[in-house]
Amino acid sequence: MKLTMTLKDVQGAASRCLRDSRCTYGSWPQNDPLCPIYWHDPSFTFSGGGYLFLLLALLENKIDFNHSTADYVFSCASCLACDSNCNIIHCHPPYADISDIIRLLRSEMVKRGFIPEKSLQKIYDEIKKRKDYGEAIPFNLPNQIKNDQADTVLFTECSHNQAQKTIYEALPRLFEKIGTPVSSFSEKGCCGASLYDFGFWEEVKPLVESNWLNMKPLKEKRFVFVNPHCQEFIQKRYPEILPDYKGINGHHISQFLLDAFKSGRLKSRRTDKVKVSYHDPCYLGRGLKIYDTPREVLTSLEGVELIEMGRNRENSFCCGSRILGNYVPHLSKDTAKERLKEFRATGAELLITACPYCKEAFQKAMPHRDKEKVKDLIEFVEERV
Repeated sequence: MKLTMTLKDVQGAASRCLRDSRCTYGSWPQNDPLCPIYWHDPSFTFSGGGYLFLLLALLENKIDFNHSTADYVFSCASCLACDSNCNIIHCHPPYADISDIIRLLRSEMVKRGFIPEKSLQKIYDEIKKRKDYGEAIPFNLPNQIKNDQADTVLFTECSHNQAQKTIYEALPRLFEKIGTPVSSFSEKGCCGASLYDFGFWEEVKPLVESNWLNMKPLKEKRFVFVNPHCQEFIQKRYPEILPDYKGINGHHISQFLLDAFKSGRLKSRRTDKVKVSYHDPCYLGRGLKIYDTPREVLTSLEGVELIEMGRNRENSFCCGSRILGNYVPHLSKDTAKERLKEFRATGAELLITACPYCKEAFQKAMPHRDKEKVKDLIEFVEERV
């Protein structure tokens, strides 16, 4: 969706909603609820379609822009389940997905100064002051593999949480074991993904233009991403924002690791048996369509038994990490807890994910004594090779 889009531009598409709640459920025949806010309160209002009807009501002056409507708009999990299941809205001009229309609503709320105070105010203040969000993670590649001319570039994103910092502590050790020459590309702040998701559209374009200026000379190299949100945004949104964008050769870290196992550069060192379950992050799965690769990495490790949760792959249930509104109290934490129930039902010892936001959300929802049961794929692989 172009950043110049207005609510009026998507009014026609929003009006095509059939109110069939298809945006809330997974595949037949299970039809498991996937939309977190709908799962919490199964009503049309709490669904992707409900957000579309809110947009129509705002345009028709039936509902006011206010802090309550803003809180509701920011209570969407941005999990992309509605986009995967609705085949109506994005077929009509301007061919926008439901999740993008919700982001457009957020942008309008930010423009009008309606910010959920508890969850978003600090982010709002930082972005308005710095025109950016987050700080770059101190990251040093081992001298044995560091090569600024290498064909592989590790995209080291900014850090928004402690979970991401511990992942980046394991990452250099893992790359040293692989032994492939690599350079790193480090943003001073955000790649633009969080600003786009949170509705700070006025700040997105100059930030993206600045980032692309630095990335452009490296576009022929292989970029390896740790955070699927960053990869999805750069590969899918940069073309919408930048007229001179040329697609980069982007790979998720799981794809890089699988190549290392297949080529023999990575081998299991530990062989003790452990049962794990894998959580599909929304932006790695529904966003980038990467489902098999992380599972193949896990099953490449000796002694590891993978046990699937009931909702998995395109029917994965969200971790709730991107729910910033509190229209439904505690929805973010309750969403994570619901997913953790599925994990415990598998009988697995560890929950593995491949997104730092997911890891943080699950750890926040767990008792302190159980936090080590959640690991990022990078951390888990590094421990066993």
